[in-house]
Amino acid sequence: MSLTPLQRPLTKLSFRRDVKLFLTLVVGFFVVLLSVLLLLLQQVLSESRDVTWRYWNHVADAAAVQAGTATNPDGIVSAIRGRQGVVGAELELRRGGRARFGPSAGGEGLEAIGRSGDWGRLTIAFDATPLAGLRRTIMLTSAIVLTGALAAFVLVLLYIPRITGPIEQMLDHAGELERRDPEVGEQEFLIETFRKSVATMKAQQEELRVLHDAQKSRADDFERVTAALMRGLTSGLLAIGPDGRVVEVNEAAREMLRIAAPSDVVGRDLRDAIGDGEFARMLRDALGRRAPLTRIETTHRTGDGASLVIGVTTVPLMNEGGALLGMLALFTDLTSIRSLEDRVRDLQALADLGEMSAGIAHEFRNSLSAILGYLKLAQRQGTPEEVTNKLRRAEEEASQLSAAVASLLSFARPMAMTPEEIRLRELVDSVIDRLEPSANGTAFHVSGDAVVNGDRALLSRAVENVLRNALESTQEKGGTGRVEVAIDEARRRITVRDNGVGLDPQSAARMFLPFQSEKANGFGLGLALTKKIVLLHGGAIRLTGVPGEGAVVEMELG
Repeated sequence: MSLTPLQRPLTKLSFRRDVKLFLTLVVGFFVVLLSVLLLLLQQVLSESRDVTWRYWNHVADAAAVQAGTATNPDGIVSAIRGRQGVVGAELELRRGGRARFGPSAGGEGLEAIGRSGDWGRLTIAFDATPLAGLRRTIMLTSAIVLTGALAAFVLVLLYIPRITGPIEQMLDHAGELERRDPEVGEQEFLIETFRKSVATMKAQQEELRVLHDAQKSRADDFERVTAALMRGLTSGLLAIGPDGRVVEVNEAAREMLRIAAPSDVVGRDLRDAIGDGEFARMLRDALGRRAPLTRIETTHRTGDGASLVIGVTTVPLMNEGGALLGMLALFTDLTSIRSLEDRVRDLQALADLGEMSAGIAHEFRNSLSAILGYLKLAQRQGTPEEVTNKLRRAEEEASQLSAAVASLLSFARPMAMTPEEIRLRELVDSVIDRLEPSANGTAFHVSGDAVVNGDRALLSRAVENVLRNALESTQEKGGTGRVEVAIDEARRRITVRDNGVGLDPQSAARMFLPFQSEKANGFGLGLALTKKIVLLHGGAIRLTGVPGEGAVVEMELG
């Protein structure tokens, strides 16, 4: 931009000084204008006062001339009464005679003018209220004008920083970008700096667009690779943000955790997304400590009540500065593996017990056979009756021991299965029919049904052992006995619940071992044999109870 020689000196002036000078000139102009207005008002007031007094003196002079020649004062006073502004008059002639009307000359808002001569004295009272009102109006107008001028001046002084402040900030910021030449005015410097900034921003915007397109292309490629990886993973994967919210979940994780859709968990806190169980607490603790976990086992209960054993590995994600970006959790459902391991351990333990029991039973049976033989021979010989009774009791004890050995051999003997389709309701009803003659008032209640593949004879024996224990428990407690049998078709589970004497929860696990019966005449092999049969069918058995309130046995078949 080129400037004329007349313009250059002006542009060198500071923009802020230009603004202040302009506002000062405006204020000065209005001050002069108001001063002229006040002078004109004062002049109007002075001229009005002079005109009024001249009129009043004219009225007084005319009345004095009439009074010098008149003999009747009433006529002169009546003539004065009609004059404008006259509110009262008093005439006293020396020749004799006096007349008066209106208020005295000394009243408020009145002005008196008197005339004296050889004829007497005349005093006229005029109404000075209009003149006083004009004077008050002019004074009030002057005060308002002065107050307005002062307020405008103060407002201008206060508003100048609001006008110049942004310009000063712009000049300061522009000075940070480029040094100003003293020969260049502030306005020109600001315009040039702004133009350069716009040009720079346009260039940067173009660079950003190119970078954004490249980044978007890479992000799309990464998203496709990530999606393929998430779909291909057979293990569950949870991506968790630094605030503890779920960012991503793959299909395997949703199937394991019983999650219907990603929208049910994505964006939600871990506690709300998968529950406040041991699994969620472990993930939150690993995220808070920024600590990796490697093949740590934990448990998780899904929304439908299933209990899972989960193996977890976590990887915290950090940026170059060490800030936490989130965490990846890779996990696998180990429930079936751990269940299989438990069954294998139980089967191995039962096999070891069976092998040991078989050896002991064979030794016992050989000795018992010899003892029973000798007892029978002794009874055939003539012996006193007392000895015979003792021999008979010894034979009974040996017979009971022989029965125990036979049960132990049955427990130790390998079982062969003949699978067939079995309706559990029918099997349970047949067992109850066999037990009802000895129920002695205990009521059986059966609900549900399911179809399984198994050995009818073995399952019947297992169910009979459990129901017989429940029946004997209710009879031992006395009162009204009740045994409930619930068959769950979905889980192929038989639940037997009684209201008998119950048991100590601490001793529930050892009840499945041989010779652990709490009954006076029991051998302690019924539950051990039942567990062996259930495990043989690929299932699991659980025993719980409360002393004095009954027990619950759950047989879940595979």
